[in-house]
Amino acid sequence: MKLYIVRGDSMLPAFYEGDRLVVDRRSYRDSTPARGDVAVVRDPRQSARHGLKRIVGLAGEEVRIEDGLLHVDGVVLDEPYLGGLPATLGLAPGDWHVGADEYFIMGDNRVRSTDSREYGPVKVDLLIGKARFRYWPPRRWGPVW
Repeated sequence: MKLYIVRGDSMLPAFYEGDRLVVDRRSYRDSTPARGDVAVVRDPRQSARHGLKRIVGLAGEEVRIEDGLLHVDGVVLDEPYLGGLPATLGLAPGDWHVGADEYFIMGDNRVRSTDSREYGPVKVDLLIGKARFRYWPPRRWGPVW
């Protein structure tokens, strides 16, 4: 386990700048990443830089952004974690094939996120760990969903 402080606003409304999280660094060694996981990810362009992103596309899937909607294998993805934000914000058209050992990651605040839309699917070894628990601020203390 490692403590992590959220920087930036790419994961609003679920996570705010200054939120403090417990991240399980062993999670992706012991189990396969799942759609909806919130993960700390090493930036593929700058390995010293880390970000907090949500896994939306799994290995072997086709991800498409069309008419402002996120499609996975031809089905519009239900994204309740957007907290009422319009799913269309920040979604320019695009198509990606997620390779056998890759994942498609996006920030929840699409307009303010640099993610797989810019640098493509990420290799599994770039997933540092799964966010498990928010311990600060106290009013939002609890497990990460």
